[in-house]
Amino acid sequence: MTMETTMPQSALRIVLASRPVGEPKETDFRREEFAMPQAGPGQMLLRTLWLSLDPYMRGRL
Repeated sequence: MTMETTMPQSALRIVLASRPVGEPKETDFRREEFAMPQAGPGQMLLRTLWLSLDPYMRGRL
């Protein structure tokens, strides 16, 4: 038995538009809609359900 689910044709991502100076502002990020990629032979497409951004990441920006 195979389990297939219908994937959406497009997705939304949040992109870092500029390095924050001080507190991050809404203008430091931008929303992008993009076409959902297709998995090729021997590949698999995964959906991220949870994402953690730790305070440590602030210094990595």
